[in-house]
Amino acid sequence: MQTGVLASLLFRVSATRGFLGMTQFAGPEPGRTASTKDRLARPLTSARLLIAICVVLALGACGSDDSAVIPPFTLTFSVTAGDLNGDGRPDLASANTFIAGPPPHPGHVSVILHSQSSPGAFGGTMNLNVGSDTAMVSIGDLNGDNLMDLVASNDTSASISILFQNSSSPGTFLAAQNHGVDAHPAGVAIGDLNGDGHLDIAVADSGLSILFQNAGVLGTFFPPIRLGVPCSSVGIGDLNGDGRADLVATATNAGHVSILLQSPAGAGSFLPPQTVAAGFQPFDVAIADLNLGTPDNSATASLSVLLNNSASPGSFLAATNYATGERSESVSVGDLNGDGKADLAVANAGGLGNTGSVSVLFQNPGAPGTFLPAVNRPGTSQPLGVAIVDLNGDNLLDIALADEGVRILFQIPGQPGTFQSPILVGS
Repeated sequence: MQTGVLASLLFRVSATRGFLGMTQFAGPEPGRTASTKDRLARPLTSARLLIAICVVLALGACGSDDSAVIPPFTLTFSVTAGDLNGDGRPDLASANTFIAGPPPHPGHVSVILHSQSSPGAFGGTMNLNVGSDTAMVSIGDLNGDNLMDLVASNDTSASISILFQNSSSPGTFLAAQNHGVDAHPAGVAIGDLNGDGHLDIAVADSGLSILFQNAGVLGTFFPPIRLGVPCSSVGIGDLNGDGRADLVATATNAGHVSILLQSPAGAGSFLPPQTVAAGFQPFDVAIADLNLGTPDNSATASLSVLLNNSASPGSFLAATNYATGERSESVSVGDLNGDGKADLAVANAGGLGNTGSVSVLFQNPGAPGTFLPAVNRPGTSQPLGVAIVDLNGDNLLDIALADEGVRILFQIPGQPGTFQSPILVGS
């Protein structure tokens, strides 16, 4: 978090309208991902996925055709990057749910370590058990030992799972510690929310839960404080330039987002939420300094950008919406063409009959804070999460997708803003 820099907000928007279909497919062995083009309907959220799976399993039980029963498969919902073994190279972590029957479905976090000898190459997947219907994973040092830890949100178990890195074996993790939160936790963010120098956890759930770290016993957390803001994602950043961490939350049942500025009167306390209009059903949020979701109908799919009002820090200008692909699920920010300006990447899950896409929106060099029309690249199966990071050490930012596992689009040297075809890693 940068002090004194006014951040802008990005909101991915999504639709309420779900749909259900069913086809026959051979299916993978348990624990392996399956091709979504042969699979049932695509989920808008983990909660809708649970409903869809229940309905399909019930329908399959009503008939005598065994092909109506859907074989087990794994959905990768989100991906993030960070140095998970202290070797100075970016590694990958993803949140996954294994579906083999009615809910709850077991979740796991997959860790994929970067090769220490071959830049851009990755080892096998290490799966770590967490709660049920795992939706998101974030990275941060949660006990002050200078090793990156993991925290995952688990929808149907109403919990978060903290996986501390094993200090005696870098790159491995201790068994998950689970903490109960409000219902349907979907998003999770890590940041110092009370200025004590220790990282805390914000959880997007039915009430926006905050878990403050116990400064007296590092790596332990006080019971969650509920701020009473139902939300699907949460972001942490200084939104008014006062040096304190603020919160922004999105909710899929409203066309606005909630901004909670930290109160100057008490560290770790927040003022009542301000609502800011965004696109239809905002679902995911990212915070960045930009001027230095999506409906089933791709014609109306959009990304909303809300620029901080420099004349009134902590307030925002009206949203500008940019067309993306069908059913956008996640957004990430980074300079994708080396011009020194922040660009955007959006994961679009798509619909039945297509493989989804990733949208890249480059910032307009002639008009800071505005973006050129999206360049859309087809996905492999169902892109649900996206992260921007240099994954091969060439000083060019690449794109990681949660798309039937974790896939990397490496930027092509000498061709700024262009990317190779996605490469599956960790399998």
